[in-house]
Amino acid sequence: MKIIQVTDVHLGRQGERRFGADLHQRLDQCIAHINAHHADAALCVFTGDLTETGAPRSYADLRAALTTLSVPYRLLPGNHDRRANLIAAFPDVPVDENGFVQSVHDTGNEVLLFLDCLAEGRIEGELCERRLAWLEARLEQSGGRPAYIFLHHPPVALGLPQLDPLALQQPDRLLGLLRAHGNVRHIFFGHVHRDIAGTVAGIPFSAQRGLHARFELALERSSEIVEQAPPSYAVILIDSANVCVVVHGCDFIEQWPIYSAETGERITA
Repeated sequence: MKIIQVTDVHLGRQGERRFGADLHQRLDQCIAHINAHHADAALCVFTGDLTETGAPRSYADLRAALTTLSVPYRLLPGNHDRRANLIAAFPDVPVDENGFVQSVHDTGNEVLLFLDCLAEGRIEGELCERRLAWLEARLEQSGGRPAYIFLHHPPVALGLPQLDPLALQQPDRLLGLLRAHGNVRHIFFGHVHRDIAGTVAGIPFSAQRGLHARFELALERSSEIVEQAPPSYAVILIDSANVCVVVHGCDFIEQWPIYSAETGERITA
């Protein structure tokens, strides 16, 4: 199964440039690239910070852009989003019984679980008792089949002094639940605007830097510097039968000189 992960779109006003980039144009380029190269994907998951301010106009623009995406998609809120405005603009977005933007994609062989960790008005994320209870019930229903978690905030300290205080609060509550069930194979998130991979509680995780500018890699100090690195989305290949997950980062607007692997000769300028 192929899944596309796009994160941190940060869509604002039309014509606005953030750190030198037009994020409306960038989203259009991302969608066009997915359509051209990964139209066979089962799903495209947007893991939060869909907009910059949560304004209704931004969600309307997002909805218009997504009409061109040839792959089915799921939307998750991040700390820059507003849940009510997201749901108003996308009335078909799945929500749980408590109104959180949480849902399941069940293929029969595995389950993808989409979590809403938005804490309205705060940068850090949260999973309250109701959201955790929903997740536990879905894991029970999975019957031990491989499960994959998608959310916006990292449930792990990443060694980034600027960002670690802004991660998911009380992550041990989530991780304890996942560890108890024992069938979660991977956790996918955004929020940190960097490509990062590792394990937590014995579970592999990965983050994508997404469509927005990248935070500087500063491990010993808090940094306010952002870099206009190439935007990226993830191509996730899941083979549950062989307990295998592969994550490819795709720098979709980068163009590099091309050479023949056989002759070493340059093919394009």
